[in-house]
Amino acid sequence: MKRYIFFIAAALLAAVSCGKIYDATPVNTDRAIGFGSWTEQMTKARTQGSSTFVSGDDFAVYGYKEASSTKTTVFDGVAVTYNGTNWDYDNHVYWDASSDSYTFYGVSPASAKTGATITAQTGAISLASITFEGDNGDVLIADKTVVLKDDGDATPETALTYFNSYGAVHIYFNHAASLVDIKVKKSPNLNGIDVKLQSISLDNMKDAGVLSIATGDYTGSATGRPYIPNIAIASWTSPTGTHSYFPADGVTPVKGDVDNTAAISSTNQKTISEDTSFDPANPVTPAASTTLFDNLVVMPQTFGASGDSGSQKISLSYTIGDDPTVYAREAYLADFDSTDDADQEDTKADTGFQPGKHYILYLTIDAHAISFTATIAPWADVTGYHYIIN
Repeated sequence: MKRYIFFIAAALLAAVSCGKIYDATPVNTDRAIGFGSWTEQMTKARTQGSSTFVSGDDFAVYGYKEASSTKTTVFDGVAVTYNGTNWDYDNHVYWDASSDSYTFYGVSPASAKTGATITAQTGAISLASITFEGDNGDVLIADKTVVLKDDGDATPETALTYFNSYGAVHIYFNHAASLVDIKVKKSPNLNGIDVKLQSISLDNMKDAGVLSIATGDYTGSATGRPYIPNIAIASWTSPTGTHSYFPADGVTPVKGDVDNTAAISSTNQKTISEDTSFDPANPVTPAASTTLFDNLVVMPQTFGASGDSGSQKISLSYTIGDDPTVYAREAYLADFDSTDDADQEDTKADTGFQPGKHYILYLTIDAHAISFTATIAPWADVTGYHYIIN
């Protein structure tokens, strides 16, 4: 039976989830205002966290036309639905050639408008409080989309398109929630030794809040957008909850090895993969790891200070080899850095979970068996003792 001295190294990676570009195909040919569509043929509802619309998806569109500085609302929460080929809506609205421009806003799914306050002529949005259970809450917010009229000027306008070409309006959406994966791996020091996870949770998470976008918040920009910065900068207010998430809570639930239909537990453990490339002195991208949280949709939030009782943290317990000890450890999210090494004082990865970002958090379990060597002390020579017998 072996005993181990160990440490956990943690690292985090984040990538921005970009809004998808829709193909421009008009819904009809009679100059109704139409919206962009995908070319893929889909038949199932969009998976939470996915960046691909599928048949049955919808969004609520808001917008107005403007002529001589006078704004007239033309869409106020109209549901636009995707059928696998095109986006369409009831009671078509037609382009007004006497207008100078059209401006559009939107939220998806269309049901997000329930209990919300959304102003069609400013794009100001305040949704009802949203509760995140881990596999839901993926709200999408559209860019402010401005479409001008082609006035014959030789200089192209800084807009998405000209509306009097009567093409479909391209709507770009961005994720307003955050997406989180948590992966655990063992170091090469544990080669040939089983590391089995008995429990893991993401604790002290805020799980409810209100998504708000002010009139002046359409100021973001992104590579590949064919117009001036009009991306909504989402704010989450009134955060509540000290929720704990578990591997079964993700969009793709993760279960134990013994029974792949049951939660990870002391009797249904999860075997941890070895990261053969892990070298604390020469950090590289992890070669292998075991996914414990797979696409967990969470509310954007700021991390509390490391060590504080209410701060967000990962709690886990596991065994190593035939050692019966159950090791229990905590890793505060504020301590994650962007370098996969043994030094937790590297540049911290982020101060919180931001809207539209997909975070991958890695925990590395490194341990060193307590080993022994032995020597025998030599006999100590003692000065001779003498006794004379007469």
